[in-house]
Amino acid sequence: MAADAYRYVTLLCALPALRRPFHWERPPISRVHLEQRLDMLASDDRARVARIEALVRPPHADPPPDADALLRDAARLLAELDSPPLREWLHWWLSVKVLTAALRARRDGQADPGVLGEAPRVGRALREHWTHPTFALARHHPWLETLAPLIQAGDAAATEQALLELAWQYLDRRRPEPPYGLAAVVHYLLRWSLVERGCQRDAQQAAERFRALLDAIPDLDASLEADS
Repeated sequence: MAADAYRYVTLLCALPALRRPFHWERPPISRVHLEQRLDMLASDDRARVARIEALVRPPHADPPPDADALLRDAARLLAELDSPPLREWLHWWLSVKVLTAALRARRDGQADPGVLGEAPRVGRALREHWTHPTFALARHHPWLETLAPLIQAGDAAATEQALLELAWQYLDRRRPEPPYGLAAVVHYLLRWSLVERGCQRDAQQAAERFRALLDAIPDLDASLEADS
């Protein structure tokens, strides 16, 4: 146990501080260097972290490609985790993914929640209140009142930004105690993934603005021909 505690402290002290997404041109630490730091963990902790990361990815505007696999993998991981903070974060993240997917499915004409209705914590509400604008869940998930209109309007960019901000605020309010442990390592990785996704979005938007600028520049050859 003492050896594990030493690894956690050494690892976390070697990581740079993070600010909310959209404040960086690039993450303050690259994935390659992050992986090198994670090698400090014991092999079983490293494997557990990898499984959590594989399941808990930054929330996107698109629904998960395979809702059945998502629920199955989440149930298996939840059954194995003995850390209350990790279990609670995973439950919250799963609810966000499921509710986002449900909003899109309903917008696209799906008549019922299908397999999403089997999700823990929110599945029953999806089955019983499928036609309600927020599935009658806004009391427990007030962010649905912001997200539902964006998804209904098909505004993917605004939806993704809202999801990233939502996830960051959630994690920012739930700092692990004690601050050095496996939960603290996972907490850092989850926030880092949000920063990385925010940087990717900024890069995509910058590229789009650059292409639009190029398209707006008059064709010099055409202009010369017109003047001749």
